[in-house]
Amino acid sequence: MKHNPTQKHRLATAIALTLGLGLSQAWAENAIQGMNVTTEADGSMHIRFSMSEAPKAVPANFSIEQPARIALDFQDTTVQMDKRLQTIESGPVHDVRFAEAQGRTRAVISLKQNSAYDVRVSGQEVILSIQPQGVAPAAQAGTSNDAPAPQQAAQGEAQIDFRRGAQGEGRLLVSLPAPNVPMTMNAEAKRLIIDLPQTRLTEQKYDVGDFGTPARQVTVQRRGAGSRLIIETSDPFEKLAYQADNQLTVEIRPLPKAEATALLGPKEYKGERLTLKFQDIEIRPLLQLLADFTGNNIVVSDSVQGRMSLRLENVPWDQAMDLILSTKGLSQRKNGNVIFIAPTAEIAAREKVELEAQRQTQELAPLVSEFMQVNYAKASDIALLLRPVGAAATAATPGAIVRPTGFLSPRGTITVDDRTNTLLINDTPDSLEKIRDLVKKLDTQIKQVLIETRIVIATDNFAKELGVRWGVTGVSRNGSDAAVITGSGAGSDSMINNIGAGLAPGLPLQGDRYNINLPMTDPTRAGGLALAVLGSNVLIDLELKALQTEGKGEIVSSPRVLTANGQKASIKQGQKIPYSEASSSGATTTKFIDAVLAAEVTPQITPNNNVIMDINVKKDEPDWGRVSPTGAPAINNREVNTKVQVRNGETVVLGGIYEVSSAESVDKIPFFGDLPYLGNLFKSRNST
Repeated sequence: MKHNPTQKHRLATAIALTLGLGLSQAWAENAIQGMNVTTEADGSMHIRFSMSEAPKAVPANFSIEQPARIALDFQDTTVQMDKRLQTIESGPVHDVRFAEAQGRTRAVISLKQNSAYDVRVSGQEVILSIQPQGVAPAAQAGTSNDAPAPQQAAQGEAQIDFRRGAQGEGRLLVSLPAPNVPMTMNAEAKRLIIDLPQTRLTEQKYDVGDFGTPARQVTVQRRGAGSRLIIETSDPFEKLAYQADNQLTVEIRPLPKAEATALLGPKEYKGERLTLKFQDIEIRPLLQLLADFTGNNIVVSDSVQGRMSLRLENVPWDQAMDLILSTKGLSQRKNGNVIFIAPTAEIAAREKVELEAQRQTQELAPLVSEFMQVNYAKASDIALLLRPVGAAATAATPGAIVRPTGFLSPRGTITVDDRTNTLLINDTPDSLEKIRDLVKKLDTQIKQVLIETRIVIATDNFAKELGVRWGVTGVSRNGSDAAVITGSGAGSDSMINNIGAGLAPGLPLQGDRYNINLPMTDPTRAGGLALAVLGSNVLIDLELKALQTEGKGEIVSSPRVLTANGQKASIKQGQKIPYSEASSSGATTTKFIDAVLAAEVTPQITPNNNVIMDINVKKDEPDWGRVSPTGAPAINNREVNTKVQVRNGETVVLGGIYEVSSAESVDKIPFFGDLPYLGNLFKSRNST
């Protein structure tokens, strides 16, 4: 087994091997005359200490986990054995060592591993029963503690209760009929077995799964004159048991998680774990045992008195200390490795006297004046922080005197010189030192933020047009009869007037020859195809024109502003558009409309150098295509108002509006324009 040197030193202190051994035996009333060791088939061991007289009580005892040890304290007892070191090296035990001082003898049993144990008195023998891990100790029949009244009381009916602790642990509370009843505990994979060989409980099963703890069920079984409690769990657990007087508490805790416990929460105990079993022991020797175990120096007030029975199983020593102190109304104050223990009222009175002495010392301390230059903050703002809450606001104005009771002492004063941004403080040296540290922390450069905003307006236009014009012009004669066809009445008149001259002299103008005239909106901007077929008496005209228009535009506006942390900044650029407005009296006044590009930002820098910003960005521009009768144009408004968080140097898109407008128009000749394929000769299209 590997031992830690620090723990070896602590053990040496705990077992008190360095205590003087030559004290007179006249102090002792009893003596250890011999020791006998027996081992059972299941590996358990019984160590019997033969006494010269029957002990009055079971020796005080406790155990430690690392290294594994059990200690028995025999009060008013000496050792009458030739060897103070008894080597066993059998079963769970290495050896037994004895040390005595001031009429007290301590027997320290070195174990090979942590084991459950039980101590009892039978006649003139003290019997220590040690069970290796995995073996639950059985109740011993016929044991005697020479204390019949408590044993008889232990036969009474006990009560149990189950509660949930603040950290999610399950607490099984057993109200015992007496403070000195024996108890053993054995943990298995997912259950904990508690044997109470001299305590009767009503057989029953309790479903405790709704409490939200690792415990799921508690089963009570009768075992002869005693009882067995079985706590079944659903998850791996950590056990802890302690007994104060007649109250036995067994805690089932979930295994600790890797993440650290929150700063504000229940007290966390980190001391080395130990097991203590005391029956009607005085408080002062009990505290001395803890001092021996921890290596701390403990000073106990003379007013600390009383006795208690206590049983702790696998409990951190600092939690054991708190349990003992809270049970007896005691408190502790620690200074280095010295712990002072006294009744709570006594400590409160002592601290009150000390505070009063400090106050009187402060009142008598000399006053010192000091100039404190403030570089980045305003001196008046610093003075507001130093004065008490609720003081007059005018006390921090330049040249005024502030008499706070906060950071300054009651006798201290502070004067603000706004011209030089300086504080003049008159106070005690201790207060000046505190104020100096505060000003140093507050008077620092404020971080600045450069915010660049971009407003992008993009347009994408697309249009298609298709136009058609065609016509047939012709003349036919049959003797004195003639037929004329053309695109308009003016064209027909022209041909009739020249009917005798043939087609060419009476040919109508181009615009009068089209039977279907569905041109484009702007024919001059289009590409076209014209075709004419001329016969002796017939002329066919055909004209096709098509146009496709595409347009893309982008407007980028980029206001940029620099501001300090937490300070609102704004920037704007634009124009004021004048317009006239008539009043009811007929007078005309000129007013202005703002059309500006503006950005308004309030940044907040987080401790991890992120930036939280309240942003308002807007872009207004006049629409001169829509003007009121007074001459005021309509204003196209684009604005975004939001709050975002970004990392340093990061770009974030705040938002945008995507607008799509489409239109399609068709001009056609009824019926003919609806014909398949041929209908395209009787209509024109326009798509945007």
